[in-house]
Amino acid sequence: MGKRARKLLAQKLRMLRMVNGWSQERLAAASGLHRTYISLIERAACNVSLDNLERLADAFGVSVSELLGAPDPTLVGEKLLAAFRPPNKPKER
Repeated sequence: MGKRARKLLAQKLRMLRMVNGWSQERLAAASGLHRTYISLIERAACNVSLDNLERLADAFGVSVSELLGAPDPTLVGEKLLAAFRPPNKPKER
């Protein structure tokens, strides 16, 4: 019973990490949290404190409310496509 918020946070955290092209290690370094703790959060296996929510939000440059909000599927798709799209090569003259 009652793990909806954890699951939502897990999805949002994983999505933000992927959109930024970050590994769990990179997010751990940016947030000051341990990589295994990031893994636990992404699997909705632990209860996250408000202080740690702030650290994660700060790492991504978003507010805590944005971090806890449901991801917009359209925006997620666009960001993921942009993250995996090869950069444009300058035209040769």
